[in-house]
Amino acid sequence: MDYWFRLTFVASLYIHAEAWMFNGRPNGGKVGSPEVLKGTPLPDEQFYEFQKVNHFDGSDFRTWKQRYFVNNATFRAGGPVFLMLGGEEEVNTAWLVDGAWQQYASDHGAFLVLLEHRYYGKSQPVSDISTPNLQYLNSKQALADIAQFINFLKSLYIYRNLKNSSVILFGGSYAGSLAAWARLRYPYLVQGAVASSAPIVALMDFHDYFANVAETLDITGSKCRMEVQNATLQLYAWWGEPEKYSLIQNTFRLCDKINHDFVLDLSVFFYNLAENFAGVVQYNNVNRSFLGKKGKNPTIQTVCDIMTDDSRGNSVQRYADVNSLILDTYGEQCLSLRYNKLAHSLNQTDWNSVSAKGNRQWLYQSCSELGWMQSSYTYRQTFGPWYLFPFNFTTDLCDSVLNPPSHWEWSEIMNNCDETNRFYGGLNLPVSNMIFVNGMLDPWRSVGILSKPPGTLDDVAVFLINGTSHCADMYPSSLNDPPQLTEARSQISKIIGTWLGS
Repeated sequence: MDYWFRLTFVASLYIHAEAWMFNGRPNGGKVGSPEVLKGTPLPDEQFYEFQKVNHFDGSDFRTWKQRYFVNNATFRAGGPVFLMLGGEEEVNTAWLVDGAWQQYASDHGAFLVLLEHRYYGKSQPVSDISTPNLQYLNSKQALADIAQFINFLKSLYIYRNLKNSSVILFGGSYAGSLAAWARLRYPYLVQGAVASSAPIVALMDFHDYFANVAETLDITGSKCRMEVQNATLQLYAWWGEPEKYSLIQNTFRLCDKINHDFVLDLSVFFYNLAENFAGVVQYNNVNRSFLGKKGKNPTIQTVCDIMTDDSRGNSVQRYADVNSLILDTYGEQCLSLRYNKLAHSLNQTDWNSVSAKGNRQWLYQSCSELGWMQSSYTYRQTFGPWYLFPFNFTTDLCDSVLNPPSHWEWSEIMNNCDETNRFYGGLNLPVSNMIFVNGMLDPWRSVGILSKPPGTLDDVAVFLINGTSHCADMYPSSLNDPPQLTEARSQISKIIGTWLGS
């Protein structure tokens, strides 16, 4: 459940080698086999076989199979249903046996359910992900899926004890957005929701993302950010000097030779190098090992120690050393810079393709309703000149990858984001029984709820936790957790108790 936010991306491309960007998707990152509680059996997959393809057309009777998992180990008679929502990738069953919500479930005797999002993983409503078939991929359809699934779950004979159970939703990143919106749209089915690091306001040009990444580097001292800026400015100057190409090629372990005529390759190159730092900042000290993520997460201190180590050579060499660290951490041999390869990969529409792991679907969602295109379009970021990977780099990608039949202009994408905010309310959600959690180090915090929306009551709580980043509150506790994080988890469980009357 983790989440292009993997080039100027729309929140979701991770282009190292054949993968997409590391954080374009709010829950971006590489997933392996769960490593949590080795020897603990993970639940078997189940399918709700009658989910509707299109909830908003009464004449469309097509259905599909939506995947879900359950764990009743903590359930006590009369207890609630805790429903964790999947986001823009295949769900990871490790959540059924670990994570902070396990303690909440134990506190309140909850029945645990994990629901996969339509179009991701094995939840495949259509025959392929060609552009016409993506028309049913949006948050409104996903929310209707949640509502129909809740009714289905409570009607099952095998789960007859859940008929009168309250339902509390959990979600991180984009799935956290869904949790909040589901409570807003279906309050008679959803009694409360915990939205962790949830981007709530749709925004086409999310330039604050890399500005936040750059500013967060300052927690180790100002020299780190200064050296990053020095490196990127020097690299940009070298890009216009063909005699430097061999040096750049070897030092940064590029998969392909530099072609000066391909200007978009320049954007890909600089975006990927910025993503090295964004991925580290986004998951700084987050306890994700139980999900089977590759490698041990480097921290902000790790990469800044490299950038400020004069013994490693000049700032460009140190920037390359950080790149090598990230490549080695995630088992990549080289760094891709080919825009055409990226576009070709995203044009794959078969469910068995690399693109179908979430990259093409998320591009569509970004273009059609959410935005969150991470760009260089601000002087506050230090990863190259402001014009290196502006928002239109991604909007052009929308057009080249998702056209035909639609033609995507940046103005239309902006209108799509505005419509999303009109539909849900943006940062002014009229909600109750909601918990919003964000980390002070999280680059996504700028599009999340950091203070109580106007008019909300005491049943809405907002946590902004010092020293933590993306979805930190959702993960298992660790000895390295700052006291504020430990206290926030404790308070979350208590607030859930007030919703349940316990």
